[in-house]
Amino acid sequence: YCALEDCVVRHTGFYAVELADGCLSNRIVGNELFDLGAGGIKQNGAATFQDVNLVTGKNRITDNHIYEAGRVFHSGVGVLSQNAFDCDISHNHIHDLFYSGISCGWVWGYAENISKNNRIEHNHIHHLGFGWLSDMGGIYTLGVQPGTVIRGNHIHDVERAIYGGWGIYLDEGSSEMVVENNVCHDLSSQPFHTHYGRANTVRNNILAFGHDSQVVLSKGESHIAFTLERNII
Repeated sequence: YCALEDCVVRHTGFYAVELADGCLSNRIVGNELFDLGAGGIKQNGAATFQDVNLVTGKNRITDNHIYEAGRVFHSGVGVLSQNAFDCDISHNHIHDLFYSGISCGWVWGYAENISKNNRIEHNHIHHLGFGWLSDMGGIYTLGVQPGTVIRGNHIHDVERAIYGGWGIYLDEGSSEMVVENNVCHDLSSQPFHTHYGRANTVRNNILAFGHDSQVVLSKGESHIAFTLERNII
């Protein structure tokens, strides 16, 4: 129940803000975070609900301006949500860093995952990568995340080094999510990429001007990875 609002954090060696084990119902709102050694905001807690004193979630990370990041650790992320649930990551402006804009989830494949019911909405994410690193996305997810919604985001100008400059990147095991009403364009790989996953819904998006192609599923499995409907591609 703490708040960091309307502040400026700059000239840091690592992340500007970190929410660690057991951080619940906090607000990181309306801040300017720049000239950062790693990324802007990092949150992490217990990977399962077995120890309720260590779980992290129900945090609001909104309306922040995050830029000029990754100056020491180039793999820093604008908003890194590792193990956290029921969070609002919305209306942030993220640009000028060398890796992903928003990353959500920290469990590979189909194992149990505390990251669920997160809302990643209406963020403007652009000018990432600059050809330095590979395997990145404007929005990146990992693992089974029922109830998580990626909605209304504007993502553009993500440039890879060797591979993987994606707009929305559902990585290994990303499942049971809704990806809707996003605009992704001018990417050095694809606007939308799924490595492998199941039961995702991808609808009402505009996916345009990917350098290689527009939509990719890297690894097909016996189940449905995603349903693609009512998109402009």
